Amino acid sequence: MFSPIERTRWSVMDVSAEKSLAQFADDVDAYYEKLVALYWQQLKVFAASRIGNPLDAEDLVQEVFIRAYVALERYSIRQRQDLKARAWLYKITWNLYYNFISRSPEQQGLSIALGEKLEHEGLEIDDENGVNPEEIFEQAERRQELEALVAGLPRQYQAVVSLYYFEELSLQEVADVLNQPLGTVKVYVRRGIQQLRKTLQMRVNMVG
Repeated sequence: MFSPIERTRWSVMDVSAEKSLAQFADDVDAYYEKLVALYWQQLKVFAASRIGNPLDAEDLVQEVFIRAYVALERYSIRQRQDLKARAWLYKITWNLYYNFISRSPEQQGLSIALGEKLEHEGLEIDDENGVNPEEIFEQAERRQELEALVAGLPRQYQAVVSLYYFEELSLQEVADVLNQPLGTVKVYVRRGIQQLRKTLQMRVNMVG
């Protein structure tokens, strides 16, 4: 699912989608309709996986596309032609998600707990053998199981691992969505994968 070949396939699909959108750049309404058709369900799944409530996720995605439409009306034809729409929509979604959790006491508590956990995770541990992320994802039998593992990571790592591996954003796009330096994103992906490896190894040891 997450092999280099498949990641390349997804990248080609994204480029194709961006090109198809560019054809409608001179018509805001047509561009918007195509945008919704391409990304509504994708963003809804992403939002629901983080919020946990399908209705709240639906409301959030509706707000995402309202804001997207307002922005598109202000953009020039050239801006719409050059827009990296998928990463742009994820950035809007991410910002609205953080607005949502800032209003939710339950989500706030989770964020605080994850932040505190980050202080005790041994983040400076290095892996001399390097990190092979594909091995992690191959060991998880189902996406749901893997998402549960990722949800157990500190929040900083959850975000970059989810966006990079689940949502198929490039490292640069993840950096743009999260307003983080590219180098920081690379480190967080690496460390997040390291912690997933440790978790999976602990499970293997317990079974054995």
